[in-house]
Amino acid sequence: MNYICPVCGHDGLEESAYNEYKLPSFEICSCCRFQFGDDDDVEITEGVFLSREEAHAVYRKKWIKDGAEIFQPEYYPLEFQVNGRVIKQHLVKQLKNINIDITK
Repeated sequence: MNYICPVCGHDGLEESAYNEYKLPSFEICSCCRFQFGDDDDVEITEGVFLSREEAHAVYRKKWIKDGAEIFQPEYYPLEFQVNGRVIKQHLVKQLKNINIDITK
């Protein structure tokens, strides 16, 4: 069973990003390279951290802006990538898995 990445919407995680106790898996998404339990621990000022959802949104925005580069293209369907990047049409569909619409 594959799980959906809450950052990029890719359905390629081997385990849930967070378990029922909200503990991170420390898995790295093969699509966007986000590591749960590491990249979501963002301190904005001393002792003040972004929420996980905010960290996901910030990371996602930068990842898309930088061209949606695939971390491990060998594990990502070839028909949905060009030059190691998610093709726009599929990216729109993939992000719908997490209720993100970039067409607006």
